[in-house]
Amino acid sequence: MTTRTPIVLDSDPGIDDAVALQYLLGTGLWDLKAYTSAGGNLPAEATYANARALARALRIDTHVPVHRGAGRPSRLPYREASAFHGPAGLGDETLPDSTAPHPTESSAQALLRLSREYEGELTVCATGPLTNVAIALLEDPHFAHRVRKFVFMGGAAQVPGNFTPVAEFNIWADPDAAEIVLSSGIPFTMVDLDASHRWLFRPEDLAALEAAGPGTALAARLMRAYLAACSRHGGDGTCPLHDPLAVGVCGDEAFVEAADGAVVVECASELTRGQTVFVPTAARRVYYSESPALTARLRATGRVALGPGTRDFTADFVTTLPRWPATA
Repeated sequence: MTTRTPIVLDSDPGIDDAVALQYLLGTGLWDLKAYTSAGGNLPAEATYANARALARALRIDTHVPVHRGAGRPSRLPYREASAFHGPAGLGDETLPDSTAPHPTESSAQALLRLSREYEGELTVCATGPLTNVAIALLEDPHFAHRVRKFVFMGGAAQVPGNFTPVAEFNIWADPDAAEIVLSSGIPFTMVDLDASHRWLFRPEDLAALEAAGPGTALAARLMRAYLAACSRHGGDGTCPLHDPLAVGVCGDEAFVEAADGAVVVECASELTRGQTVFVPTAARRVYYSESPALTARLRATGRVALGPGTRDFTADFVTTLPRWPATA
């Protein structure tokens, strides 16, 4: 029997965060040690409530603790995304709370503890703003070197943003946290809009989920709401699989085309707040040579998704969800 890899999912559910959790469980690749909530799509208390409800719906709340994230992002002003994800963050769904006890550890504390227990083994996947990960790093900078792999959904390396002309929402929501994380030396892979806008969920994929039986009924309702929200916000009848793709890349980078490089986050400008400036390692020229500080900053490198890979993520997403049925 193959040993499953320990993982923490740090999330701000959110419709696509919700189906990302079901997808993670359906892959069978992971030993989910904690589900840590973060403020983002909704304020922190709402995303914590949603995370607990999803853990119940997906039958993991008896053995996977759900931790409450930081009260708010480090940067203000902050604007939630309830206009897109629905007033409670899960489309039209109102899910019952878990009966599991509330852990006393915060999300950041859980990340630190698990990084020590599973040093060199732990994967962390973040699908919301990076507030919790940044807090963990500020508390203990060695966290960056205990984590085996850190994959996050966020940023836009070479394409426009989805919240401002240059910024993706998760990074815009807490740019200071993102810069702390990306400058820390943590082994990161950035799954950004360059890739997630190329793996689309379509009406025929929704029909496949609806036909898969009661175990995917919740996911189908969520994705129907997601398609409708994308259409209301200028879409073409499809929607990108942002957060599930980040989970997919944790297990197989073949879902994206990636390159090595540094990512620097703009924190000083209101106009370009949250912009992710990608400087590829393979660049044939030296950038920012006049700035010793930036030159040093560019030594913190990771992997950046620049487009779709050779493996079909949408197909994998649709076929994987039924493997972990939901009860709601």
